Amino acid sequence: MTKESEVQQASWWSSFWLGAVGTCLMMSLGWVLKRWLPLHFAMGIGGFVGWFVAGLIFARRTPPKYGIPVGLAVLLMGLAAGLSIGVLSYFFPW
Repeated sequence: MTKESEVQQASWWSSFWLGAVGTCLMMSLGWVLKRWLPLHFAMGIGGFVGWFVAGLIFARRTPPKYGIPVGLAVLLMGLAAGLSIGVLSYFFPW
């Protein structure tokens, strides 16, 4: 019989590391592209690339639901992230 003290819970980092990787990649690529492009374009491209890569990693671990092809799901994830961060950085530049 297992006691409560013997059950180990997974660390919070094991659940959210992929979001941290996608965010760090998005921000760093956005800041690099900011030298040559307007801020909202740079952050939009960075958001697309960062979350596209994170989506590729995530799709290998957990396939998409409802029969959506992996490539389409990852593309939609990148487009949503790039569009949202691009619009946010357009209206709220820093």
